[in-house]
Amino acid sequence: MDSTFAIDFFSEEWIRNATITAFLVFLYFYLLSKIKNENLELFFKVSALIIFSMTLTYHIILLTSGSWTLKEDLPLHLCSVSAIICCIIFFVKKKQFLFEFLFYCGIIGGFISILTPQITLYDGNYFFYIIFYFKHASIIIIPIAIMYRMKMHLRKYSWLKTFGGINILLAIVMPVNAALGSNYLYVAKPPIAKNPLILGTGENTILGLPDYVFGFEIILLILLLVFYLIFKPRNRNE
Repeated sequence: MDSTFAIDFFSEEWIRNATITAFLVFLYFYLLSKIKNENLELFFKVSALIIFSMTLTYHIILLTSGSWTLKEDLPLHLCSVSAIICCIIFFVKKKQFLFEFLFYCGIIGGFISILTPQITLYDGNYFFYIIFYFKHASIIIIPIAIMYRMKMHLRKYSWLKTFGGINILLAIVMPVNAALGSNYLYVAKPPIAKNPLILGTGENTILGLPDYVFGFEIILLILLLVFYLIFKPRNRNE
């Protein structure tokens, strides 16, 4: 399994998948609205365990088939990090920074991935197809659900702290990419699928990084600020 499958934006396949995903997201929130407060913690923990089980199954299938590699399958992409946070956030006491990082990165990354799907290691096995949409829908659903039912809010400089966290992750990923020849965070070369955050071809480099990385940083910083302004608490000084 070595192929990467990109789905064209607004193709028949894209419309079908986006419609099914939207319906399942709506269904989750409908079920969430029916959960009583005393059962809310259990509901969220079960959700986290389902995400963990699906993620673990994905890696087990790759390992048992001999397809798992350090170069491709470490959880170092932003959406994979967000999925890990979804698995642990309901089991830790200090949730605020995890929630904020997940809110910004999960929603932005999840939406962009569903808009521009790129399924790694797709060989016709529908589990890999399903897990792609499941993971990216999950990292959109969970932070919104936390804000909606757990009443957690974004702090004043959360957008800037998240930007700093992403760049710390970038600093960790860069030597990993150099050592493994990998493309985690897509900072070695752009993704196959057309991504609205990627401006440039990467043929030119700045400070050893493809030129589009710096454009991505600027666009990302603006997006984080816009998200904060839209979702910030009202009538609060946080």
